[in-house]
Amino acid sequence: MFKFSLKWLRDYCGKDISFDEIIKKLRIQGFEFQGSQEINDDVLTAIEVKANRPDMLSHIGIAREIRAFDGLSIPSITKTAIKPNNDLFPLKIKVNGDICKRFSAVKLSGIDASIKTPQYISERLEIMGINSVNAVVDICNYVMLDLGQPMHCYDFDKLIKKELIIDKLKENRTVITFSGEEVKLNPGDIVISEGDEIKCIAGIIGTDSASVLTKTENLILESAVFDEVSIRLTSRRLKISTPSSFRFERGVDSRASFDILFKCAEMIVDVCGGKIEESAFDVYPSKEENEFLNLNIKHNNSLLGVELSEKQIIDCLEKYSFNCFKESEDILKVKIPSYRLDIKQEVDLIEEVARIYGYDNIEPIMPTIKTQYNKNDIWEKSETLRKTLIGLGFHETINYSFIPQDSMDLFKINPGESLYSDIILQNPIAGAYSLMRPTMVYSLLNCLAYNYSIGNSNIGIFELGKVYFRNSDFETGCEEKDTCAFIMSGIRIPRGFGCDKDIKYTYYDMLNILKVIFDEFGQEFELKENTIKFCKDGSSYDIITNKNRIGFIGEIDTSVLKKINNVKLIKDKVFYCEFYLKGISEKIKKIKFESKYPPIKRLYNLIQKKDIKSCKVVDIIKSSDEIVRDVTVRDIYSDKSFPEDEHAVLYEVNYCSKHFTLTSAKIEQIEDTFLKELSDKYNVSLKC
Repeated sequence: MFKFSLKWLRDYCGKDISFDEIIKKLRIQGFEFQGSQEINDDVLTAIEVKANRPDMLSHIGIAREIRAFDGLSIPSITKTAIKPNNDLFPLKIKVNGDICKRFSAVKLSGIDASIKTPQYISERLEIMGINSVNAVVDICNYVMLDLGQPMHCYDFDKLIKKELIIDKLKENRTVITFSGEEVKLNPGDIVISEGDEIKCIAGIIGTDSASVLTKTENLILESAVFDEVSIRLTSRRLKISTPSSFRFERGVDSRASFDILFKCAEMIVDVCGGKIEESAFDVYPSKEENEFLNLNIKHNNSLLGVELSEKQIIDCLEKYSFNCFKESEDILKVKIPSYRLDIKQEVDLIEEVARIYGYDNIEPIMPTIKTQYNKNDIWEKSETLRKTLIGLGFHETINYSFIPQDSMDLFKINPGESLYSDIILQNPIAGAYSLMRPTMVYSLLNCLAYNYSIGNSNIGIFELGKVYFRNSDFETGCEEKDTCAFIMSGIRIPRGFGCDKDIKYTYYDMLNILKVIFDEFGQEFELKENTIKFCKDGSSYDIITNKNRIGFIGEIDTSVLKKINNVKLIKDKVFYCEFYLKGISEKIKKIKFESKYPPIKRLYNLIQKKDIKSCKVVDIIKSSDEIVRDVTVRDIYSDKSFPEDEHAVLYEVNYCSKHFTLTSAKIEQIEDTFLKELSDKYNVSLKC
């Protein structure tokens, strides 16, 4: 936002221009009116100025827009005839060109700073909300509000070593500003110093060590252009916003900086006497050589949806001091005014043509856009998973992708393991959300515990989201994986309506749900034992599809559960499953009759040690003959009649041949084969 004085603006636009006329013209050109206030015989008006239009933070900038709108000549800054001579300048100045786009200075001798500030200057500064200090400082502030270039001055006699260094600070320092406030500076802040003494926090505020007072006779007047980003960062950190920093943060016209310096120097000499020394200093390390942009007339009309002639485009641009030259049949070479820092590419010129031509003159037409549908596999898989899990009684949840930084230690995940990550946010929203999660287990455990705390117990929840890992194969150095995870605990079916007891979630429910999901996609999977440390021993398995690990399942270890908030409310076992969507390749499901001969199903109640995995028994049964089509675990039974280390497992075996009808003799032959192998290898016997 910028506030301007009506009387001041009339110096540029004519005494007869009315307040309403000014506001109307600015509004048409895209500048919003924010309010006005009558002060004495003047009107202080505020308009909203976007960050890309720093040229509008001065009275001459606003005058340019108003006069250009009427087709009148645009006010310009008078060029000085004085040429810089850095070798003869009375100060030795070193400039870091990386952080200072231009640095100009001139010496004024024999001035009388005690002279009273001219009334018109002091009155206008007062209206603009700037306190009067002395004639020199007041004139510097006046020039800044008038022409947009912040100025700074030093008492020459207070500069003992007669040198200035403009560079980034190398160490932490503490300085006292003009206002008497003590501020702490960090390495990287731009400062202007003489030896070890800081004279100015560049572009923001000066210190008291070289300030200009009423007794000052000789001074150095500075006009500079500093790096916008550095000024913005320092200003925000110090919480110091000055009219100078406000402009430097948005950008200053470096090509006019030297001329404005002498405009200010001449005003000081006119008011305070003295003279301007012949030698001047000017360093312009980042001088912009390319002042021109090409504008394609056909591209302009295509983008705006209009049919403007070459003459119409030239008239629009030259009206606002964009000088145009014909480069070829369809190309215009356009010279960009130095103060228009927002015009950097052709599309900015096209936007300017639209603004000047008038948005209201452009007829709105709905464009015809030809698009081609591209199937998004991840979205479709997510929707299928969502419908399936909701159909199985689960509730969807959405969590932050950030988890506590100590989560890896909490879940005993070490560097180098598949679920490890150390992607730490530089600016987390809170301390508990600083690590980009490599697994959803913390998110869903925390969500489950929270639901238990508010009475939503005995539930299954799931989430479809992303997990994050470091991966040098990606441009960002990090990889995002679309993931599905579900967790369940408590009672699955409560007693009542024919059910005489509560049926709780079990490990086999998780396996059944996983099978339902993969059956929905028509894809097979297998489980391979692993050792995930936050899962109970012997309960964790990798999910394998097409020989690739795409996820895992397991029962959460109680030692981990105790570290989650509100976990004491969860009295039952907690089962967890997580897999990556990319690993699922959906296949067309077909009804297939494998044999015209009828199958035979038989049940085998086998007594086996508890430490023998059922999958090993299944493998032996399947490998006994090719007519064994499928083996399914149907039940597990144990009572006091069994030794502590044994139990009975009920297996259902499906036999079917493609070539002949099965007989009892053939089945018994196969049974004898696998029962003998089970007895020899694992001491498994058939329960009588």
